[in-house]
Amino acid sequence: MKKIKVSLQYCYGIKKLDYEFDFSNKKIFSLYAPNGVMKTSFAKTMKDLSEGAETKDLMFPDRKSTREIKDESGNDFNKNAVYVIPPYTEQFSFDKKTTLLVNKELKDKYDAIHKKIDEEKDNFFKKLKQLSGLTGRDVNIEEEISNSFDNKKFFDVMEELEDTLKNITETKLSSITYNQIFNDKVLPFLNTGDFKKDISDYIEKYNDLVEKSDFLKKDFNHYHASTIQKKSKR
Repeated sequence: MKKIKVSLQYCYGIKKLDYEFDFSNKKIFSLYAPNGVMKTSFAKTMKDLSEGAETKDLMFPDRKSTREIKDESGNDFNKNAVYVIPPYTEQFSFDKKTTLLVNKELKDKYDAIHKKIDEEKDNFFKKLKQLSGLTGRDVNIEEEISNSFDNKKFFDVMEELEDTLKNITETKLSSITYNQIFNDKVLPFLNTGDFKKDISDYIEKYNDLVEKSDFLKKDFNHYHASTIQKKSKR
């Protein structure tokens, strides 16, 4: 195959596009355009082709969409020869992705690294589910972690926690499991008006005491108070 002729009209916002990609002297084409012009629409159209799905115009559904993609012989382009890699996707899986790597040595190394990463991640989730008290519950640990850290990606959270854990000298809440707080009984209680008021009063009183004290500072809390009390009794 040396040429691909693309003719599109009313495809996800593309009013009209006619172009012949000539691969006689090159192997790659890059499409460059400002945001909101056609790049994503083009990708969606090609994804439809690969899946044998119908292409349409979402903004103007009454318009008849045209999608003609043919080879140099005028035959319809083989949908099995098209694959669209989705952008901004952390968990991207495709059983033929390593065919994108030409060098066999690099391909084998790539497979080995990612296999090891996946295995370690699975082992980590199993252990974390056990330690958090979530064993037996239908909980997606990766989603739970992401939701707990402002929907950040899993590996970004791990990187941040690595630096945080290195600087922690005390594990004040290590005896409390995740499931003791985040469950069907505790969460509704935390959202009750009385509890929120009590917490608000506690924080206000705490801040007032710390601000007026010549010895206490912001990181002083009931844990430190209990420690001082125990030591003072010795």
